[in-house]
Parts: sequence; structure tokens; C-alpha cells
Amino acid sequence: MRTIAFLCLALAGGLSAGAKPSAWDEPFPGVVLDARNIRGFVGEYRWLSNFYPCTVAYEGLVYRSSEAAYQAAKFSPGARAEFTQLDPDSAKKLARSRAFDAAAWDARKDRVMREVAWAKFSQNPELGRRLAATGDRYLEETNWWNDPYWGVYQGQGKNMLGHILMETRARLLRAASVRDNPGAP
Repeated sequence: MRTIAFLCLALAGGLSAGAKPSAWDEPFPGVVLDARNIRGFVGEYRWLSNFYPCTVAYEGLVYRSSEAAYQAAKFSPGARAEFTQLDPDSAKKLARSRAFDAAAWDARKDRVMREVAWAKFSQNPELGRRLAATGDRYLEETNWWNDPYWGVYQGQGKNMLGHILMETRARLLRAASVRDNPGAP
């Protein structure tokens, strides 16, 4: 039912493709939330976004979101403290305003995202339970801001964040299985 409502919004011209919704939780064209998919981290699935506020300890510092931790990791450890005080949007803006070694960052950004996602969901038990509860649903960072690397924009993209979240979910489920069945093979 929800899928139909989101598709109707798009077809009725509620939002044009690539248009910024008025609020982060507002669905936009491409969002599909049904029994098999979470395509778009909006509404009840906003917590999947790196912009969701939660405490994340990463490499010795504590951040206010996984986005702030990720953006801080672009810089040397001595230049990261300021990011601990920033909301996700401010952290992204600060990172964009400073020079960093783009080639070195490109070589390690996926690893950093995996580590930050693990930190977010393993350090915040309620978020970890929610992620595990998504079961085998496909997770996709459908977006309106034209990011085809971490997500999918207008049907195109690698969806690296979605894949990393699904890997994190599997890792959480394996860890819970070992914890709950310590003697199992």
C-alpha cells in the first residue's frame, strides 16, 4: 500500500525527479518501502541514513552522527576534533570547505564507511536491532541529491551505502547467533 502511495505521489506530479523534498522524512520519486525493499531512507527508515543523529565513537573520538565521523576521517587525526561537535550537514559542509588528499581518500573511503556503519549499529543497540529486523529486505539509499556512488539517483547508481548496510546487518546477525548459541558449530 505504501509503495502505491509513493508511486502515485510521483506520477501525480507531487515532486519532480531530482526535486528536493520540503522535509527529510518526505517521500520523493524513487522511494519504495514494501515487504521486499527499503529504497529511500525516509519516514520510519530515516535512522538508516548517515544523517540520523546518534552517538558514534570512531578512532578515539565521539561524533554526533555517522556522517560526521565519516567526513572527519578525510583528515589527519589532529584535525578531526571539530567534527565531534557538528551535526551531519555542518560536518559535510566543513569537509567540503577544506583541502584533503582526494586520491588517498578515494582508496580508503569504502573501508571507512564500513567501519563507521559498524560503529553506528554495534554501539547503538536499538539501531542494531532495527537493522537486524529489516530481515532480507533490499536496502538502497535512493536519493534526490544526485549521488550515484553511495546511493541511487533516478534509477542509476552503485548503492554502496545500501550494500554496506546489508553487510553490516549480516555481520550483526552472525554476531547475535554466536552470542546466543556459543556451542553451535
